[in-house]
Amino acid sequence: MKKFEPNYLRWVLPVLIIILMMVWLGGSFHRGNIQPGKVKAAETSASGLPLYTVSMQTAPQIAEAVGTVQPQFKSTVSARVTANIIELPVAAGQHVHKGDVLVRMDDRDLRAKRQQAQEALRRAEATQDLAQSDFERDKPLFEKAVIPKSEFDQTTLRIKTSTADVAALQQAHHDADVTVGYAVIRSPYDGIIIDKLSDVGDLAAPGKPLLTMYESGRLWLEAAVPEEQASGLRMGKTYQVRLDSLDKQMEGRLVEIVPSADPSSRTITARVAIPRAENVFPGLFGRMLIPIGQRQRIVVPAQAVLRVGQLTMVDVSEAGTLRRRSVQVGPQIGDQIEILSGLVPGEKVSLAPRKELQP
Repeated sequence: MKKFEPNYLRWVLPVLIIILMMVWLGGSFHRGNIQPGKVKAAETSASGLPLYTVSMQTAPQIAEAVGTVQPQFKSTVSARVTANIIELPVAAGQHVHKGDVLVRMDDRDLRAKRQQAQEALRRAEATQDLAQSDFERDKPLFEKAVIPKSEFDQTTLRIKTSTADVAALQQAHHDADVTVGYAVIRSPYDGIIIDKLSDVGDLAAPGKPLLTMYESGRLWLEAAVPEEQASGLRMGKTYQVRLDSLDKQMEGRLVEIVPSADPSSRTITARVAIPRAENVFPGLFGRMLIPIGQRQRIVVPAQAVLRVGQLTMVDVSEAGTLRRRSVQVGPQIGDQIEILSGLVPGEKVSLAPRKELQP
């Protein structure tokens, strides 16, 4: 009997421990837990709210060509002389007017060269004056046969040579004067600075970009139009342009069609000039809306659609009570949005959807 007791304890204790763990995992020792079940949602009456009856409508079929907002006129500013930058009074995003100083460079070397050209011109003019005096003195003497023809020919040669030297040095002085003006770069138009590529103290040189800018108010959407839709485009025609990030839709005029297709994407680039608008700048994503025919579709006013993050929902009136329903939407044309799925003709939706999320 004494030998049996240890063997009994060896297998009973592990079994008890396993049973206790199973009971604990089953939640028998927990208190205050919420029991599973359903809670009836608060209902909102549709009485008194503006409702819209969903119906099928004949509307233009719209194709979308995605693109990017780009400036019509973009400039990369660089120097025409080699000199150190001593002033760069602009910053990225700054508006500048035509004639404003963009870059000022050290012009001391350029002014010294202009002074040298000016002194050389003065010497040439003095030589010309002397040659002219000799010519006026020798001409009557030659006519009276006082001096030989060879001597008069030398006098004539000196006046012609000095005259040519003066003309050449006048041009050199003009070029030096123009070069001094290259030390100051001014804005060619009213525009916006995109980015600075140099700073004060840097060495400017011909061909080295100093900053980039574009003309303000002159933007267009460069859209990639599929080949099968490009044939319907018309120059000068007005098309709708939508900028998703700004939730803006505007009209633009088609001003350019690139007469070459991209072989990789099978698209043709179309450029639609867009009007000046706040917060519109190069690089924004946009869509060009192209009418390609007519079709039947379900549309609702844009005010009936509630957007919460990536969700699009409407409040549907069912037996006088509003029910929140998720829908899939298509493109927005004017003040109406196409409903691809989630609604059927005859249903009524609220034109004042609730802002709070409810089932």
